[in-house]
Amino acid sequence: MVISMIIPISVPFPKDWGRGDSTHSYLLKRELTVLIDAGLDSSDNRTYIRRTLKELDGLNIDYILVTHGHLDHFGLAGYLQRETGAEILVHELDATALKDYTKAISWYDEVYDYAVEGGYEPQELEKIRSKLLIAIEMMRTPDFFKPFRELTLDLGGYTLRSLSLPGHTPGSVGYAFGESVFSGDVAIEGSTVVGEFRQEMNSLQKLKSFKNIFAGHRKTPLTITDIESLETHFINRLEQVLRTVRSGMKLREVVNSIYGEMPEESFVRNIIPIRQTLSYLKYLEEEGYVVKKGPLWISVKESL
Repeated sequence: MVISMIIPISVPFPKDWGRGDSTHSYLLKRELTVLIDAGLDSSDNRTYIRRTLKELDGLNIDYILVTHGHLDHFGLAGYLQRETGAEILVHELDATALKDYTKAISWYDEVYDYAVEGGYEPQELEKIRSKLLIAIEMMRTPDFFKPFRELTLDLGGYTLRSLSLPGHTPGSVGYAFGESVFSGDVAIEGSTVVGEFRQEMNSLQKLKSFKNIFAGHRKTPLTITDIESLETHFINRLEQVLRTVRSGMKLREVVNSIYGEMPEESFVRNIIPIRQTLSYLKYLEEEGYVVKKGPLWISVKESL
């Protein structure tokens, strides 16, 4: 069975980054050895991934396939390339992040102006950014990588193909392998961070054609039922946001109403609720459910 060729590896979230989920990487061994995603780079994780791959006789990696341009999925790729000589492949729309790791937090810049206008202090936002940049400086960037638009790899009797799954990031891809797909962060048990809401919902529809959906975090593999639950969660969140801004609210007030105050112990998680809420608000604005008047978001319809 194809699924028997898949070896999951859970790469820890570094303690220096605060609190976060481990990242699922997947090792495929046949005529070629392929690693899908690599986890965050840190001194402890370098030791961990090398020891784990050695135990699995997987240090002869031919390719490292990146599902999307976020550091918790490609951060260790540069180190592993130096150790194994593997070729790193990433979709062209997310490739900039591998050339300049600061581009991997471009989502921060995308929400900054909205956040300041919406009631967040520039000093607290810059504190988050500075911690991210310090962590990035300690990582090793790849010596080389190859962007692709579409990818097909022959693994010796089995074919692996890329599948465009934008929404989490513009260049998010899945890697389809028989009845299975490695989907990165397009679908995570409970929820996932959305960059562009409409694209995200379309990508979730694509995942329903697979029996096994190997996620980037938490429960894996996911099933069609899990994807349907995620869709329901997103619709419920849209309804919640719509109700919340009925009388008009600033962005910070909306975020606090839905997620509570930002946790000081995790600088990565601090910015995610802001980005997520903004994604919902922008979608609702595009669809004519809310309007933005100055710093206030105001619903103009009672329900979806």
